[in-house]
This record gives sequence, structure tokens and C-alpha cells, in this order.
Amino acid sequence: MTVQKDNHIDPNTKARWGFSGDAGEITVGPQTVGETGGVDHARSRIAEGGGRNNGGGAEPSREALQLDAVNALAADLEAGVLNPVEGDGPAVRLYQALSGIQQSMQGLADARDAAVSKSDELQKQVDDLLAQAEKARQSALADPLDELTVVQIKEQLDAKGVTYKVNDSKPELLALLKANQ
Repeated sequence: MTVQKDNHIDPNTKARWGFSGDAGEITVGPQTVGETGGVDHARSRIAEGGGRNNGGGAEPSREALQLDAVNALAADLEAGVLNPVEGDGPAVRLYQALSGIQQSMQGLADARDAAVSKSDELQKQVDDLLAQAEKARQSALADPLDELTVVQIKEQLDAKGVTYKVNDSKPELLALLKANQ
């Protein structure tokens, strides 16, 4: 059976997606789909700037303008900049959402920087306290007799009645003093 091309759809003889030839049979194919305005029409995009069924075409559609604004916003974001957009479409809502995210991220970065600064200050305090503790531990371990001069050691030996040679060195005198403690 040969299908003749016509310019209108008669609901009694044609289905939206095919041609009804015999009773109970529906034939669907490239010719019938194209004739009925099915897939070819449903998937074809209307040219940029063209109006829809209004006889116009010189002015861009609202959707085209909104898409242009979203594309401009995306291009700015790819360049690392968040510039304000005009209008009231989806680009403005995206800009507002992204601005909120950007402000939140800046707040988090500021809080992180403050925490790092405080951490550095605390680490300096800990290092100072550890140095003081080490110094105190070293001084506690040191024998106070080791800090005495030769004259002081001789005075203490004389007070205890210990005899020593006049030409003894400090370590020898110190050993005598420690032995007689």
C-alpha cells in the first residue's frame, strides 16, 4: 500500500505516531512518522530568536534570553568571577544561590584562618612552657655544689675541719666536700 503525503492530520485515519492501514494494524515507519509530525517535529528545535506561532521571529524568545543569561553566568564562573546578572529568570536565582555559597565559603575561610592563627599562638605557648619545664628539670638535677667557686668550697671544707692541699683543683676539692657531706 502506498502512503500519500498530505499536509494535515485526520484523526480518523492517522495516529500521532503512525498510519493505520487495515483494521487492527498500525504501520509505523520513517515515512509515516515524518508525515504525521511525530518524532521529527517533537525533537526539532526552534531557531534561535524565532517566535513560536506568532508570525514573528525578529525578537529573541524569553527562553533564549534566559539561556543567554545563564550561559553568561557560566562563562564568568569558568573565568573565576561571579558577576551580578540582570533580570528575574533562572540566572538571577543561580546568581543568588552562588553568592550565598560564596559568602558561606568566605566565612569558613575566615574562621579557618582565625583558628590557624590561634593554633600558632597556642603552639608557641606550649613550646615556651616545655622549654621552662626542661630548664627547671635540668636545674633540679644539677648539684648545687657544682656551682660553688673554689673559695666557697675551701670555706666549707675549713668549716667542717677537712684538710686539703693548697694546690688542689676545683674537682678535687669538690670531691672532698661531697665525700664529707
